[in-house]
Amino acid sequence: MSRLKHRPRADHQHAAQQARQMPGEWVLAATYGSRASAVSASLQVRTGEKIPAYRPAGNFKARTEVTQDGADLYVRYVARQEGAPE
Repeated sequence: MSRLKHRPRADHQHAAQQARQMPGEWVLAATYGSRASAVSASLQVRTGEKIPAYRPAGNFKARTEVTQDGADLYVRYVARQEGAPE
């Protein structure tokens, strides 16, 4: 029976801070063990739900990429301007 690789806990506070410092650039936020976990986290990034570091909702985009080690979650800061259409 193979052992699961230990992955460090996702530091979304740090990833959000990095993304805010580099608006428009993709930042690796975490590597998840499955694509489903990464996709779930990407929804939480976009809505700010359960991960307050990405609030207010709509200020971040997220994408996932399946890799040999699991599924990477990338985030990008795209803050909406007041009064701008969504």
